[in-house]
Amino acid sequence: MFIIHLARVYGFCRGVQKACEKADELIAEHPGENVYSIGKLVHNDMVVSEYERRGLCVISSPDSAPAGIALIRAHGIPEEEKKAYLDRGFTLADGTCRLVLHNHELCAASTLDVLYFGIHGHAETISTVSNVKTHFIIIENESDLELVDPDREYNVVIQTTFSSAKEERFRQILADRGVKVNYLNKICAASERRRTAVRELCRQCDTVFVIGERQSANTMELYRIAASLVPRCWLIGSSDDITDEMLDSCSHLGLCAGASVSPRHVSSIEAFLISRGGCCVRSLQEDAQE
Repeated sequence: MFIIHLARVYGFCRGVQKACEKADELIAEHPGENVYSIGKLVHNDMVVSEYERRGLCVISSPDSAPAGIALIRAHGIPEEEKKAYLDRGFTLADGTCRLVLHNHELCAASTLDVLYFGIHGHAETISTVSNVKTHFIIIENESDLELVDPDREYNVVIQTTFSSAKEERFRQILADRGVKVNYLNKICAASERRRTAVRELCRQCDTVFVIGERQSANTMELYRIAASLVPRCWLIGSSDDITDEMLDSCSHLGLCAGASVSPRHVSSIEAFLISRGGCCVRSLQEDAQE
């Protein structure tokens, strides 16, 4: 027998939850019509597949499907892409996270060049930097900092789910080089709460399962943190990924999940673990939608 500990906060954040609620509304209000998500609704294939079964098809461009109602996911899209969909006859429903929209506004208002701490090619990065009216540099790795001119002043905007460790390291490097920078925002509070909850969980457990997928930036940051604190740590997508070896010698098992994982999916894995001899001890949880 082993004890299962749930992280204090896990699963869908408000931004993802609201995008999913908007998808639910569109499916219910437009049965039989062409209803789409521009890109994957969330970075979780199980959630995406469930919505596809219900009629929400994923499209990548306005030329890839007949016109219909297209949902902009929480990551947002560039204005020129919105225009392209509208010009093709699509009706747009905006599910962009309010924090992402705020970062769009920060970039649009910046009169200085922008350093964007974010992941190259990520949907949120693409939508956000498209609003910069000056020049921008995407800073994902330390090598990207070589492009920064130490004699210029910059505004810094940070991707909502960016790595806390990288942000701290980049801040220090820029300070050491004497670069004048203005930090306009922070990593979103929902991401920080999940990371704090994972650290708390690791103090209680000898084994940790991080539920989510590698395509999710916030999930991978949770996994990085957990793996640095607990030797027995695995990233799992579903109960199919759980082996006997993972449960052997397990005494206190921690469960956490990225912001693109539905609470229902966490509950299904919890139920599987109970069927394998686990006894659930629920931590005092915050609202899982925060």
